[in-house]
Amino acid sequence: MNENTQHNHQLTATTAADLLAFVPSALGFQPRESFAFVTMRGNTTGATLRLDAPADLTRPADFAQGVMHYLLADTAADGVLLFIYTNEVAEAAQSGENPDAKPYMAYAQAIEAELEHVGMSIRNGWLVTDRGWTPYFCEESGCCELNPTDEIRDSAMNAELVYRGYSTQEHPANMTADPAFIGSDDAHNTISDAAYWVDRLGAPAALDFGHHAMCAARALWNEAIGEDTTEQAACELTGYLLIKTIRDRIMADAISGADDETTYQQVMTGRYEGQLDWSRVEATEELLVKVLAYTPLEDRAPLFCFLGWLRWYRGSSSVAAAYFDKAIETDSQHRLSRLMREMVGRGILPLAAQNERTAYHQRDHH
Repeated sequence: MNENTQHNHQLTATTAADLLAFVPSALGFQPRESFAFVTMRGNTTGATLRLDAPADLTRPADFAQGVMHYLLADTAADGVLLFIYTNEVAEAAQSGENPDAKPYMAYAQAIEAELEHVGMSIRNGWLVTDRGWTPYFCEESGCCELNPTDEIRDSAMNAELVYRGYSTQEHPANMTADPAFIGSDDAHNTISDAAYWVDRLGAPAALDFGHHAMCAARALWNEAIGEDTTEQAACELTGYLLIKTIRDRIMADAISGADDETTYQQVMTGRYEGQLDWSRVEATEELLVKVLAYTPLEDRAPLFCFLGWLRWYRGSSSVAAAYFDKAIETDSQHRLSRLMREMVGRGILPLAAQNERTAYHQRDHH
């Protein structure tokens, strides 16, 4: 899975510990068994990218080319910082041949070679383990002692991030919303009845955006954004999401309300390159969380899927995957969640998340 995040905040890093505090904050969670990159534009940071550490059978050249696909999306970048989060130990260190050998060095060198082909370089790198951190590109005796993780926690950067309201979770699943159910015993039947009558009266075809049920659903969802909700309204909103053609249209509306088939298909597959209204996306997420509270656990799959899809558009694949997992746990046959889970597992990101102009930019919390 991949993360590709952009930042608006102005922060100053003067030490390695500052940079190591910045990366988890940018991602929202503590990376594990991951390669993370921060693109550099002179002395200014650009995007933060995270990928799962390569599997044993992955060729270094293939992994490096995949990394470059995402790094080169930052067209203003002139350098890269590398962070490898792992508890793996290099074979040479295990055997005693070179106690200071670093894991995944062949992969780092392959990335370095690819960057050199385009006139860029890895400016610096660090290895982060559960026991501490150390410079990555250092295999000389005596220079590779682990520094305590307390130095990251006590850094000036971490203090500034805490002051600004940023928090880092231990696992992406901790960043998902799953509120306690506050509705009545009638909620499940209300949701089922709402979906039943739409289906009974004739559910719309995939592209029939003028269908009366499609229009009613879109109007109800648009009116609900930014407002408080009631159990009756929440159940009706969820009921519409049980109709696949309506669900897909409602999801697409969070990104673009355009009714032409080409744009709609681009939005649903992550190929949309237009400017997104991120305030609407955030408002839609807030509404979904409100609706979740009135939705019984057995009916939450489409809501989790919707939230995961929006997180995917924001470039947070690990959080998206956690939502898709929740949807699948709720309904093992939820096909869209299974499809999206497979896509994020293969490292596929929407085009919007790969372009600084259209990507979601994190903001200070206060």
